[in-house]
Amino acid sequence: MSDAVAPTLRDLMDEPRLGLSVPDGMTEDLDRPVSWVHTTEMRDPSRYLRGGELVCTVGISLQTPQDCRTFADSLARAEAAGVCFGVGDGHDVVPEALLTQCRLRRLPVLVAPPSTPFSEVSRFVADHWLGAEIAVARATNALVPELLSSLRRHESVRQLLDGAGQILGCYFFLEPSGTAGDPGGGDSTAMTAPVPGLGTLVWVGRGERPEPALLDLIARFVRAAQGERDIESALARERVGQLLSLVERRMLLPDALSQLLTWPGFVARELTCSAWPTGAGALLSMAMPDALIGETPDLCLMLTADAVEPTEELSLPSGHSAPVPLTDIGPAIAQARIALELAQHRGGRVGPDQLSTLQSLLEQLPVAQLAPFKSQLIDPLAELDRLRGTQHVRTLRVFLAANGSLSETARELYLHTNTVRHRLARIQEITGRDPFHHNDQTAFVIALWAADRYAST
Repeated sequence: MSDAVAPTLRDLMDEPRLGLSVPDGMTEDLDRPVSWVHTTEMRDPSRYLRGGELVCTVGISLQTPQDCRTFADSLARAEAAGVCFGVGDGHDVVPEALLTQCRLRRLPVLVAPPSTPFSEVSRFVADHWLGAEIAVARATNALVPELLSSLRRHESVRQLLDGAGQILGCYFFLEPSGTAGDPGGGDSTAMTAPVPGLGTLVWVGRGERPEPALLDLIARFVRAAQGERDIESALARERVGQLLSLVERRMLLPDALSQLLTWPGFVARELTCSAWPTGAGALLSMAMPDALIGETPDLCLMLTADAVEPTEELSLPSGHSAPVPLTDIGPAIAQARIALELAQHRGGRVGPDQLSTLQSLLEQLPVAQLAPFKSQLIDPLAELDRLRGTQHVRTLRVFLAANGSLSETARELYLHTNTVRHRLARIQEITGRDPFHHNDQTAFVIALWAADRYAST
């Protein structure tokens, strides 16, 4: 975080998707850095501020000139970066009294249209602060599939590094242990990462220097690629994978595993199965030497005698079953496979507790199967919102998130409960579905999820 660059108010103004504007005569001080975004409807939020925040409000508590004076004074005292005022809910325009008080205190004011939720402003600022972490995540998403493919093809370390360098637009080489001189040959532009037992991974490039976490990731794959030269280990994983596949398809009794394979974990009362992307066997063997690991054509399976996770951060999606006795290992493999499919959509780790949710069920369905929910229940509302500047979709989303509570929805949207009730009645008129009816609420949840999924593709 120390290397991150804070966004300025001008950066937010220059972002077209936010649609922010500045009131006439208040274009000064827009180069102030923004430390974070704080949303409030308090007249005096100073005790919650630490300095540099962009304070977002729709002005529910700013009804009189004295309210505006108190608010502006508290922000100036806390050294806030400025105000982002959302119009369309509490006020149609920024109160003139607030503008006057902010001018007196040289406090910049940005105006957010009804179509821009404060969460979008927060996300923009967070993306700036977390730029390095986001860059690593994006590079990792591009690298890992190629590196796994390299392991599956049993390529050499040199071939693996060439593939990584092609993706990142740079060059990597492995400096063997015991080589005289500095790694990188004295090149001041080089970056290095240790590869235990093998030497030092060296990056050389003219572009942006990669984050250390990215070099560590590639170093782990270098170790795995070198280990893959042990053909006997690779063949053993393939044999384990074949036997586990037979158990999953009920072509082999689970008890037979202990007769065909030598693994101390079979004596445990319960086993846990996890599924990983194909090609991950060498990485898992290094991270979990006591586990039973099998490679199949479409995934990698790992059995452990407990719920212990790999000690290293492998940056791979994974699916995990509940602990089961050996006799139930077949269904456990199937459960881990389903969990892996979800993890490959979401990223990270998916366990058995995450398989019994509506979201996990939806993620397993083809997006085309959910299209009717979106087209019949969300598209008409979204079109009306676009044409008239209304907020039916947002109101529906907040209402469902509040478990159908009118009061909580009104409080979240800073509206009167009668206004929320009117909008929900209008939603029923347009869609023919009642937001207060349980079955229709489920349909709306599915429709919103489908709309979000279409928007992300």
